[in-house]
Amino acid sequence: MAKEFKNFTFMGQRLSDLSVKYVSVDFEGGSDVNMAMDRDMETGDTNRYKTEPNYFYDKWNDTLEFELDIIKDPCTYLNQSDSIITKSERREITKWLTSSHFPEWLTFSGTDDSADDTIRYFGWFNNIESYSVNSQTFGLKLYFKCTTPFGYTDDITTNVSCSTYKNILIANNSDELNSYVYPTIDIFPKANGDIVICNMSDCTIRETGTLSSSNTNYMGQLISYVELYAKSNACTAQFDISEETKDINWRCDNTLTQFKLIDVYGNETACTVFYRTDSKVYYIIENGIMVLSVSKDLNISMDCQKLTINDELGRMVRYDKLGINDVAHMYWIQLAHGNNSFLFYGNCDFRIKHIEARKVGE
Repeated sequence: MAKEFKNFTFMGQRLSDLSVKYVSVDFEGGSDVNMAMDRDMETGDTNRYKTEPNYFYDKWNDTLEFELDIIKDPCTYLNQSDSIITKSERREITKWLTSSHFPEWLTFSGTDDSADDTIRYFGWFNNIESYSVNSQTFGLKLYFKCTTPFGYTDDITTNVSCSTYKNILIANNSDELNSYVYPTIDIFPKANGDIVICNMSDCTIRETGTLSSSNTNYMGQLISYVELYAKSNACTAQFDISEETKDINWRCDNTLTQFKLIDVYGNETACTVFYRTDSKVYYIIENGIMVLSVSKDLNISMDCQKLTINDELGRMVRYDKLGINDVAHMYWIQLAHGNNSFLFYGNCDFRIKHIEARKVGE
């Protein structure tokens, strides 16, 4: 069964941009939909004493493949001779669809997939065949092979404008219920200073409470709460020390610092303590928070899938330029399935983009 469509885009060019007008058809007339849902489990060995193997995760055995059949538009090319696809017209299509050396996005428009918002597939055209009658080519069969068994949504964008604090929900409705989605984040600082992105749905809140309003030494209170928490859990707290001041490295206008909990066996757990100036609520958390030092008008982009940080010119930005002195405190933003509750801090604008898998076949 060939996939039906009105138009598609590949490598920045649309089918409708060609010199000839084509329409989608189905040469075979099948009715089955390719789902590519065959999968298996990675298992260990068995023997006469061990009949149940160990399971090490699942794997997909197939990737999605589909066929696109096209002919010249019969409403435009009315006689048989005009309906023949010439060599130069075939060349126009083949040089476009077979020049990519890596997988690219294939985006459809005018399909019945809009209800499921599955409009994009990642892969390459692995074959092109002719549909001929009496040695004349009247149609082409375009075969596309995906890198995964899934289709994907278009970019889902969340824009956040923040001057101090901002709470927002970002939904991940991917068909991968037990996997994370890793977004790209564009950061547009409006002032020099620290910014925070904290996924409260993906961190471990070790302790929370409210600082005393009668004692305005809030930094001292945070230190006391951290030391009490560490002592009650048979640990010691080792705070991040500033190389300049040789004292505790306070960030975000003295509302946040990072430390390590060290147990009696020497195991270290990277943690963060901070409080909100508007509510005086403090949090001791593990993981889920990213703290960066940024400069006004020096925009950066983070790819949380590829673990890269680049500036607007595509140059890599080093961790130390962003105030990250210990990679143990580096957290790459990830979206768990469902709603993710985010806390943003700083005088900065953010643009978060992610895509979601759709397990619906072709």
